Amino acid sequence: MLRSGAWLLILWVGLVVSCGAPLSSEELPSKRKPFIRVTYDDGQPAVGASVRVNDVEQGPTDSDGRLELTLPSGPFRLELSVTAPDGSFTRAFQDQDGDAPEGWDDVAIQLPRPVRLLEPLEVTTTRVQLQWQRSHERAFREYRVYGHRNASAFDESTAVLLFVGTDISQTRFTVGDGYIGGIPFVTAHQDLHFRVYVQKDDGSLSGSNILHVKTPEWTHEGQFTRHYTLEPERTFAGTLPIRGVAHDGSALWLLYREEVGGGYYDDDRLTLTRLDPRTLAVLQTWTLMDHRQPKGLTWDGTSLWLYLEASERKLVRFNPTTGVIDHDFIAGAPATALAWSGTHLLLSGHTTSASVTAIHPATGGISNSWPSPFNQRAMPGSGGIAYRMGETWLSSSVEPAIVITDDAGVHIGVVDSPHPFLYMAFMGDRLVGVTHESQVHVLRIEP
Repeated sequence: MLRSGAWLLILWVGLVVSCGAPLSSEELPSKRKPFIRVTYDDGQPAVGASVRVNDVEQGPTDSDGRLELTLPSGPFRLELSVTAPDGSFTRAFQDQDGDAPEGWDDVAIQLPRPVRLLEPLEVTTTRVQLQWQRSHERAFREYRVYGHRNASAFDESTAVLLFVGTDISQTRFTVGDGYIGGIPFVTAHQDLHFRVYVQKDDGSLSGSNILHVKTPEWTHEGQFTRHYTLEPERTFAGTLPIRGVAHDGSALWLLYREEVGGGYYDDDRLTLTRLDPRTLAVLQTWTLMDHRQPKGLTWDGTSLWLYLEASERKLVRFNPTTGVIDHDFIAGAPATALAWSGTHLLLSGHTTSASVTAIHPATGGISNSWPSPFNQRAMPGSGGIAYRMGETWLSSSVEPAIVITDDAGVHIGVVDSPHPFLYMAFMGDRLVGVTHESQVHVLRIEP
């Protein structure tokens, strides 16, 4: 009978025989630690370059562009990059299919050197002429120019590719005809950002600084002859959604719409209310039933005109004394608001070719048309319109801005507006503006 101590000794000996002796430190698998040297194409060291192996940070290169690496056994990916304070960068990748070869003891890897985007040669409301430094890469493949509207930080995946050039000496490009989402890339009053990429034959890439360009607010704004500001005087709320405003020389008219039918062709209640502009007392009220959407109201000296839109577009003349519609005709153009020029009805629309249309009040024929200055900004629609001698005022429906054109449609001025207005009317030396929320603003016009 063996004692317990003898059994333990036999068990230990069996384990040693079956498992083998422990491995020495020299026999353990080890990772190679070669040096690399990172330079640019001209041989200058890439100081402070970030080096990653299989997405694991190895550290920055020293003043000579050198760094000791810890390489895994088997395939690996080496990534090198440098980012400057101005946002320019350069990067390269190398894929190794197997263990690092013996020649990796001090291998040199070259990065492309970024070019620099310079101040543009020309900036207008429709075009930007870019220029950049010439690349001197021996293995140059192409320039790529990317741009972004508004965003000041972007890369190739989030920006718009504007230009690709394989001629190393071509260092200028004019941005002007490109579109993004149906909108011109270059418009008035727009923040634009650009970057030039240089790619080499081996796939390595560098990106320039990001250049910010602000386009002018308006074309020929230095030649404007009309400049006004609007000083708030009073504000009040409409009792129902307001679809038009007019001034008959002594009182304000508001056009209200109240949905009562619910269906597209069901009649809704349209109410024309005449208000004392000082006390807001109701002086007169007329009610109409109509399924068409009202979009604008104006006064021609004796009658009110309404623009109504459904499957057809109509301009109707309303007699404020009898309360009946005594004349109507098919409108020759779509509209979002309505004004009276003294001889013609003016329709503010949202087409890019002709945003203002002059309609003859007797025949309904189009006498003239001209584009809105807001087309320079590719605005998604027009706002209110109002007319006084020699000046047609047009407001934006999405930003607080008003522009002025003369009777020939030439853009002659701007107005500092506190709100976007859907509808407008002049009331002596006051402007009455109605917002999306049916808030009525009375503003004093100041030079």
